[in-house]
Amino acid sequence: MSAAGLIACALLFSTVFSQAPDAEAPATRSLRVTVVYQGAGAVDEAHRLFVQVFDTSYIGHEGVKPIVSRALAGNRQTAAFELTGSPVYVAVFYDRAGACSNDCAEAPSGAPAALYGAQAGQADPIEIPRGEERAISVSFDDSIVMP
Repeated sequence: MSAAGLIACALLFSTVFSQAPDAEAPATRSLRVTVVYQGAGAVDEAHRLFVQVFDTSYIGHEGVKPIVSRALAGNRQTAAFELTGSPVYVAVFYDRAGACSNDCAEAPSGAPAALYGAQAGQADPIEIPRGEERAISVSFDDSIVMP
């Protein structure tokens, strides 16, 4: 093969391989949620706090389920999540009756609950850039309970 042919092949290969898609997996987003329950009940292994992460602000609407949920057996503990999407929305509740399993998707009737947000009853979006971590805190009491 001539020198010109070798150069043409080299240019062709460099063009093809320089446009190959990035083979790295997408970076996740980390969310840490500290929950402070200030109600009347004791938080323990039988009466846990649940932290739920949603991909929509329509929390509580029919058919809307959390993308992930964690149970905490102590007050002022932190739940950690590795997420792929943003924004996300957070809801918390206290399992007063001790009726929930680890994968409890809905707060039971009568459970004290709260949304992460500046205004009661309205979930604020939590923006987390790819590869970054966001830490939030949610404090709640018995003033709002699930119907």
